[in-house]
Amino acid sequence: MIDRDVRSPVAETVRSARHRVDGDGPTGLVLGAALVAMALVAGLNYTFSVAVMPNLAGADDRTYVVIMQRFNENPVFQVSFTGALVLTALAAVLQRRHGPAVATRWTVVALVLYGVVLAVTVGINVPLNYELDEAVDPDRITDLADVRNQFEGPWVVANVVRTLFCTAAVAALARALFLHGRGTADRKAGASAGRPSWTPPATTFPAASSPSADPARARSVR
Repeated sequence: MIDRDVRSPVAETVRSARHRVDGDGPTGLVLGAALVAMALVAGLNYTFSVAVMPNLAGADDRTYVVIMQRFNENPVFQVSFTGALVLTALAAVLQRRHGPAVATRWTVVALVLYGVVLAVTVGINVPLNYELDEAVDPDRITDLADVRNQFEGPWVVANVVRTLFCTAAVAALARALFLHGRGTADRKAGASAGRPSWTPPATTFPAASSPSADPARARSVR
């Protein structure tokens, strides 16, 4: 006899939907954390663009160099930039596995935008910071004005650019989180509506008999 286990397609669909819903919790949390981390980086860049650098523009050369050198020694900046990258990348992976496709696309958009932010930071801002650090003690610099001029203009422009891209990344993550929440609600409603009240048992069919398998029948045939 050959057993044929016939399963209900409705039950299979419900199990698949339930599996995706179960993964929505951690996915939503990571996406929300990525949004918060990205907002912090965007706020940091924005603060430098509209408050820190404009206020330092009126300071004397020595004060300007000393303060910017102290900013470079702050490890919180590196942790913030790295945390936003890791969380956004992880959110994109989890969205690909558990989230709706449209939310996944917006998460990837945010990751690409933030990639531009990091490219500008590593390509322009960080090298300028290193050059300023290599100037050592401002009291030993003979031409503070020249050191400041080589640093200030490019750094300010680069910071404005990364502020704009980082703000766009925040908007993309916010859109992704909204779509993720709506997709989760729709899947939960669909799983509840499609859950069958009774699942038919596995059906067993007897194997078709052949003359060679039944000796009595084989004799009658001969």
